[in-house]
Amino acid sequence: MQEFVFTVTYDRGSDPIADVLIEYPDVVMTLLDCSVTEDSVWFLNRITGPAAALDRLDDIFLDSTHCNECLSTELCDTEWTYELLSCGENSRTVYSYGTEGDDCHSIPAIGGAHLGDGLIHDAERRGDQYRWRILVPDNAELGDLYETIRSGLRDGLSLRLDHLKEPTRWGDTVVSLADVPYEQRTTLRAAVEEGYYETPREITTQELADELDIPQSTVQYRLSRAEAWLATEFASEVSWGQVDDTGG
Repeated sequence: MQEFVFTVTYDRGSDPIADVLIEYPDVVMTLLDCSVTEDSVWFLNRITGPAAALDRLDDIFLDSTHCNECLSTELCDTEWTYELLSCGENSRTVYSYGTEGDDCHSIPAIGGAHLGDGLIHDAERRGDQYRWRILVPDNAELGDLYETIRSGLRDGLSLRLDHLKEPTRWGDTVVSLADVPYEQRTTLRAAVEEGYYETPREITTQELADELDIPQSTVQYRLSRAEAWLATEFASEVSWGQVDDTGG
C-alpha cells in the first residue's frame, strides 16, 4: 500500500468555510469516517473550536444547498443532507450524505472515480488548509487524479501533492487535537507557549490565569484534565508495547 497526501490551500474570500477557519485558527475539523460509491458519498466530521466560530459554521456547514467538499467553479449537482449528531458549546459531530453527484469535484469523489473502490481516507481542516491522506494500492496511478483535481480548481485554491512511499500511523491510537476539548486545548497551548512546562517554570498558574482572564482554579482544572488525557494515551501506547521502556 501507498499513502498520498493532498493539501488544498484557500485564499481569503474563496470559500465561506475557509474564511471562518482563517479567522478562527483554533477551529479543527477532523474526518472521522468517509465512504464513496458510484452513486453516493458520506462523511462523518468532528468540529471543535470557539463557540462563536461554531455558531457561524452552523449556518454554512449545515446548509443543504451548499457542497462543503466541491473544489470546482462549476455548480455541484450533488444533493446533500446534513444531520447534527451532537452539539456542544465547543464541539459538533456532523453526518453528511450526498447523492446524484457525478460532477462533484472533491478529492474523495474524484479519487473513487479514478482509482476505484477500497480507498481509505483521512482528513483534517484548519486555517487556510484542507489536508487529505489517501491509502491506495501499490499499483495506483496518481498522475491523472492529481491533474484532474488541479485543473478543475476554482480561483483562490491551490493544490499540493506529497507522495509518502510508506503508510504512516494508519489505525494507530494517536494524540489528535480534536480529541482534546477546546478549552483544555487552548489553555494547554498557552501554558506551553508561556513556559509553564519549562524548568524552572517561567509562569505560574495565577499569572497564566491573569493572561487568559479566567480564574486560577479553572486553569488548574483544565491543565490537570488535559494532562490526565495525555497520560492515559501514553499508558495505552505502553500497554501495547509501542513505547521503548528499555532506556534507549
